[in-house]
Amino acid sequence: MLDALFAADLGSNKYAVYAIKGLAVGGAFLAGFFVGRFLSWALDRWLFAAKAPPVLKRSVEVATGLLVAILVALFIFGEGGNGMFGRGGSGDGKGAPTDDGKGKPQPAPADPKKPEDPKKDDPKPPTPKPTPGDLHVTILTDDDVKGGKFYLIGDDPAPKSIEELKAAVESRRKAPGPELKTVFYRFKGEELGPDHPRFRLPDVWLKELKINFARE
Repeated sequence: MLDALFAADLGSNKYAVYAIKGLAVGGAFLAGFFVGRFLSWALDRWLFAAKAPPVLKRSVEVATGLLVAILVALFIFGEGGNGMFGRGGSGDGKGAPTDDGKGKPQPAPADPKKPEDPKKDDPKPPTPKPTPGDLHVTILTDDDVKGGKFYLIGDDPAPKSIEELKAAVESRRKAPGPELKTVFYRFKGEELGPDHPRFRLPDVWLKELKINFARE
């Protein structure tokens, strides 16, 4: 506390600070001297019946003054002045932090995490290999197609609805012969996005049946 007051008043003039601290120690000696005089008078009156030798009384006064001066010196000349007998901290905020108040150094904070690399797109699954049991479908994208029939199955030129496409797939699944593993599709006309109903409906339904729906 005294160091803070001295620094606030005198700035960075350390010599002036030391001079004031020295005066404070001298003042502490005088204060202790007068306290010792009172103690010697009390001891002389109550213990020695006013017969104590002058040397003893003067020794008490000087000893008390020195004791008070030493205590004050230890306090104000200690680093930081935070302890009565021990040396305080430097007060510069650079000491190692403690976590439990017992002087154990707290582990240094870990380096901040580096930003993670943006997730890469999941690799596309390989195109299924053709097998004898495959079915080939053409998705019609011409706006002139009417009646909700947008699918050509194999070489059949007659457009089919989604329900007719499902029936054809179920018939192929139940027919004897090679297993139906993949329905290959292509577009006739403008290519449709993955969210377009003409593509999305068969795609979702075939995935439920665990049948591949792959581009030719």
